[in-house]
Amino acid sequence: MKKLVSAFFVIFSLIVADFLSQLTSQNCACAETLGSQNMQATTFGSGGDTSNYAYTNSDSALSYVFSQLDINNAELRRLREEYAQSILDLKDAKAGYGPSIDLLVTGTYMPDPMIGKITLDVEDILSAINIPGSQLANPVNQYVTLYPGMEKTQYQFQLTLTQPLFTWGKISSAVKLYTAASEVKQLQVFDKQAQLESEIRTRLAALYYMKQIRSYLDEEQDYAKKLVSISEKAAQNGLLLEQKVLEARIQAMEIDIAKAGIEDEYTKMLSALETLTGLSFDELEEIRFVPDKSAADALLLQDADELMEAAASEDRLTLQILQKLIEINSLTLNIAEASVYWKPDVALQLSVDYSGSRFPLIETDWYRKDDSNLNITLALKTTVWDGGKKINNIKRNESNTTLAAIQYEDTELLLRHTVLEQYNQMKLAKTKADYQQLKIETKNSQIEQATKAYQAGYGSEADLITAQIEKTSAQIEMIQNILSYMTAYYTLVYLTE
Repeated sequence: MKKLVSAFFVIFSLIVADFLSQLTSQNCACAETLGSQNMQATTFGSGGDTSNYAYTNSDSALSYVFSQLDINNAELRRLREEYAQSILDLKDAKAGYGPSIDLLVTGTYMPDPMIGKITLDVEDILSAINIPGSQLANPVNQYVTLYPGMEKTQYQFQLTLTQPLFTWGKISSAVKLYTAASEVKQLQVFDKQAQLESEIRTRLAALYYMKQIRSYLDEEQDYAKKLVSISEKAAQNGLLLEQKVLEARIQAMEIDIAKAGIEDEYTKMLSALETLTGLSFDELEEIRFVPDKSAADALLLQDADELMEAAASEDRLTLQILQKLIEINSLTLNIAEASVYWKPDVALQLSVDYSGSRFPLIETDWYRKDDSNLNITLALKTTVWDGGKKINNIKRNESNTTLAAIQYEDTELLLRHTVLEQYNQMKLAKTKADYQQLKIETKNSQIEQATKAYQAGYGSEADLITAQIEKTSAQIEMIQNILSYMTAYYTLVYLTE
């Protein structure tokens, strides 16, 4: 079996890998149908390539698929939700500039209040009064109420306002940090969308070529069946060894295996596209996407150094994300340094509270009671010592900042190397395809000669069919290289545009 194409490259876990695997047998490489068995195959870079067929439908097909990707893809939807959450986090950070206001309300019901009703007997009061020459009445069982007793309900209200005054820049640094974090989430959405669109182009191109591979394999299978039939008849007549018959059967079986393999890979490709876009198999089968090889040819004309510079540009989404991560680590370090020992935060706190048996303003004689008060507090808070944890935190954040810068440099170098590797892969695939084209032209000449010999009576039909099988295999292998060429092209486009 021959491997169809290398994996789609992974850049910081953003790109899926190894979605194309082995498809064909030893004698049947994967390929594109360029025409029938008797059609002259075109050169790799010629205008007669079928990649230009129905190209006008490709843009609209891609637009439709991308719209479904935008709506249905789970990864994009998750990243958009994370971006929306990051905006809320940023709003929370900005809220730190303003005051926080807290209200506490409590209510208590006491079936048996601690202080009950207080009364005095009138007789006791009068007996204590001694007025010479007067005679007071002596009332019986009459009482004077001095205190009616506690009410069974008790309420407490407390309104507190806290306003940070000075925090050594921690609030402003936190706002900048969450701003950068939100921008990272947004860039991740853009980068993931670009990566998935590139993957879809590659998978649709693979489907396009697989359909043509199946056609070639059907054609090759028919030739193999004829060859087996001819070999069996020749063996029965004593004109051919049984070993040759077995070899013909093996060759036919290899083609059957290749067909089964291509059908399996075709189904896997449809499944992957369904996961990406939410489109059903039937809908995907209706997509009329044709790879634009002329655009790939134009890209190959560019200088490799220019492409590497484009991939390593600061405008690249991947590098923008890493630059933001460096900024986030730097801001985190600023916050850690502002939280070190003997750097107090200053805040103003205003507190208004009320406590009474009834709600404010509806209690009896409320204006004479002193049930409410106002407190103004200026607070300073700092850490004096915690065993060195804050110093360690500063050093840890310094290390994280350095690591982020190192990652940026490594990624920049990796992008350059990946671009060069894919550029060379395109050149190699083109050379191999041109080589296969020469083989196809040679096979056409052999078929023509074998046909004349067979018609003249001094050539065998088996030789003619063998030449036709070899030509079909060469065509298949040429299209395998075209698919490798286009896969490398789509990777380069993702990395450089």
